[in-house]
Amino acid sequence: MILLKGGLSIGMLSAFLGAFVGAVAVFIWSHIYATKTPFYYMSYTSYSVIQKVLVYLFFLLFALISAIVAFYILLFSIAAIFASFDNI
Repeated sequence: MILLKGGLSIGMLSAFLGAFVGAVAVFIWSHIYATKTPFYYMSYTSYSVIQKVLVYLFFLLFALISAIVAFYILLFSIAAIFASFDNI
């Protein structure tokens, strides 16, 4: 998809932008989903500060990994859609 002259194509830039927006949406959704679980209301709020930090760091690691995976899945799927438009 990279042109020999002129840099990135519009399809590639759109794929990067769409994948980035989708990854940010997955990251935000995971935070919203986590705060609505019974674990958050029953256990997490009664933890000490150190325990909360450790639990949140593990959750943040999981959320970042899932956002990165979502970025690559969306990047390739959006790029495949734009590549199929080139054949028409």
